[in-house]
Amino acid sequence: MPSLRSTSEYHRRDLKTLGWEMTLCNLLAAPDSPCRAIPGISASYGELLADYLRQFIPFSKVSHLVEVGGGYGLLMKDLLCCHPFPRVTMIDISSRLLAHQQARLKHYPTPISFREEDFLDTPPELLRGADLVILNENIGDFPTLSDLDRERLRNCSEHDDGMPGTVRAFFEEYRLPLPDSGTFHFNIGALQALEKLCRADVPYIFLSEHSCEATVPAEYRDMIRVSSPGDPECIHLMGHDEFTIRFSYLEQMADRFGYRIKRGPVADFIPFRMTPRVRAILKAPSPWRDEDEIVRYFLADLFKYEYLLLCKDKDVVTARKGDVSCRRCGKCCLADFAAYVKEEDLQRWEREGRKDILSVIDREHAVWAGDHLISAADGRYLHGCPFLVWEGGHTACGIYATRPAVCRNFLPASAEICPQWRPGDPG
Repeated sequence: MPSLRSTSEYHRRDLKTLGWEMTLCNLLAAPDSPCRAIPGISASYGELLADYLRQFIPFSKVSHLVEVGGGYGLLMKDLLCCHPFPRVTMIDISSRLLAHQQARLKHYPTPISFREEDFLDTPPELLRGADLVILNENIGDFPTLSDLDRERLRNCSEHDDGMPGTVRAFFEEYRLPLPDSGTFHFNIGALQALEKLCRADVPYIFLSEHSCEATVPAEYRDMIRVSSPGDPECIHLMGHDEFTIRFSYLEQMADRFGYRIKRGPVADFIPFRMTPRVRAILKAPSPWRDEDEIVRYFLADLFKYEYLLLCKDKDVVTARKGDVSCRRCGKCCLADFAAYVKEEDLQRWEREGRKDILSVIDREHAVWAGDHLISAADGRYLHGCPFLVWEGGHTACGIYATRPAVCRNFLPASAEICPQWRPGDPG
């Protein structure tokens, strides 16, 4: 039978310390931390994240910054050191952690509000006034439905009363693919949290957590191994359980709300040096010292943790979108599918076990023949996407939930390939 697993009571009543959870933010806080010194990481987690976010977010436009589940306040301290945001709100379910945040941030001139509440109960009006919301290393704490039955979910209606109907509504609304396994865990709280932010039209959102779809670059796979089953896994911690996150579901939801999406491992903004010592630590059959073991876990977590950075600059979106919506004519799908697939798409399909898509890529491998695309295998002309299907008078995508980035990022009327494009339109 499915059950709703929640950590709320633990965080309200039982939590005493975060020290044993070994979050990335905590591990990089001290300048002499082995996680900074041994792999040669030059700054704290918050400083590195701030540098990364500046590439995508104009901090000058962020007048109200909200952090949910701010732990000991380390991340917000670093962010305020990097930029004097005019207004900050800290939201936390734990009174103990909120007290730590107040003590750490009390000397900063920025007006800071501290709210003790479950984020799922936070008033939408507060979020509608936020410019950037951060949920760092904590969405695995949100309620998760465990041991859902795939067949039962397939056969129920989204209008059924109770939790199965609620879950079915999520799958229908956001076109989420059903897992292959008979029973699975479902990150319903994480999806509800993101939906809340998207409905509030928050311009910039950053989320990070342990992922069940993580991958490691090829050059490190003989040294760093992470679990990547595709469906959320339970993590047993002191006094409570958390769950890894299926980021592709969150990505799909954000896409439906029109956000531009950047997704990747936390290693994207925490670069490290693969020195001979680090290589020896990773390749050793077992760690020689306690600090070596910490470093091994830390470097694996740089890839086990994924993030989503969602951007919807209101000025840009209004100028591009206007009243233009997709007519599902299929014209943009007439560009050759295989020619525009990127390495990140291939890696995602490998993680998802989508051999059907990968076989098409191999078979349809395209080369440019001067004025058209041909198959590298047999020289035949290539016309359009092999996953384009017709539903009545409109087209549909046969792999919509996991379509490549080039399709996910395309906006109606943003290029000449779309019949709604007009010369002079912003692209």
